[in-house]
Amino acid sequence: MKPFCIYFPQFHTLPQNDSTWGFGFTDWVLVANANLHNLWSRRSPQIGFYDGGCERLHLSQIEEMKSHHLGGIGLYHYWFYEGERVLEKFENTLLKNPPEKLLPWFFIWATESWSKRWLGDDTEIINLTHSPNEHQVKSHCTYLCECFKNDMYFKVDNRPVFIFFNLSHFKSPENTLKIYRKSFKELGVKPILGQFVKNPFDITYSKLVDVNYLFEPRLFFGFNNKLRTKTSKIIYDMLRSMVGESISKRLLLISDKFKKHQNIFSSAEFSNYILSDERQQFKNAFTTPVLDVISPGWNNVPRHGKRFTAIENLSADEFEKILKSSLNNNTGYPTLINAWNEWSEGAALEPCKYLGTRYLDVVKKLND
Repeated sequence: MKPFCIYFPQFHTLPQNDSTWGFGFTDWVLVANANLHNLWSRRSPQIGFYDGGCERLHLSQIEEMKSHHLGGIGLYHYWFYEGERVLEKFENTLLKNPPEKLLPWFFIWATESWSKRWLGDDTEIINLTHSPNEHQVKSHCTYLCECFKNDMYFKVDNRPVFIFFNLSHFKSPENTLKIYRKSFKELGVKPILGQFVKNPFDITYSKLVDVNYLFEPRLFFGFNNKLRTKTSKIIYDMLRSMVGESISKRLLLISDKFKKHQNIFSSAEFSNYILSDERQQFKNAFTTPVLDVISPGWNNVPRHGKRFTAIENLSADEFEKILKSSLNNNTGYPTLINAWNEWSEGAALEPCKYLGTRYLDVVKKLND
């Protein structure tokens, strides 16, 4: 099966960002600042800083994906219950256009509150409750079921695929999933529910879902971070229940200060890890299907400044090697590539002014 790419729909304005960061803010501000001050090895789209709310742009991006033999799109979906959808313009494009203009696609629900934590500030911009009730979930499921009817929504065995980005966001992932399954059942739909495994302790939730995606390079960083172990997660959950959300968030900010600054990994370290026996053993510990989310590189300088974490951009040969290994699965689910346009974290397949179509050419070569 051809790989899908993750699509990041941040690059258009919205009222919440205007009020928080200043009128007209998008992530292009962060990328431009990093380029201007030479804070990283420069990256930007070949077509320039575009308006991510433009339908014509969306359709041209999809044509570019098709021409390089990508199989589909995993789209970040932003739903906050009371405020409902945010960053929905690419989503609207997929929902309103005929199949011949699109690729298969499915949702990855960005299950996190928006905050200023990456600046060392626990101020919340948009809150996503940690304990949704049945009414809130029913409203969300009703919307999702309408989307699942779309001709191009990706299904396995006629069941729509829906992925939770971060199950550990919820106070009780097991209870939250029970409510979702109940609501979907009442609506006559039985979707495949999955999760992104971003840290080693996320394997705890693997039996609660139908499919697991090892989300790189976050899992790679998790294996290299002593604060991301299963034990530390248990301790944090205990503290959260004892002291409440406000104090536990402050504790997270304190732990952030102890992280190593300017943590740079070589491309060889990352590619060797992807192909390692240790990672394969971790995969073998799952009892439900497990797939890869791979990335051609990573650098979050635009968001984190001097507190950045980076992986050197992979060479074409390195990227080909890890992509080829990840495509060798017979599960019926696609490998995911992170990402089409995660420019503010240095992970982008989209044609780049500085790297050209290096990574897209690899995708096309492997899927000719």
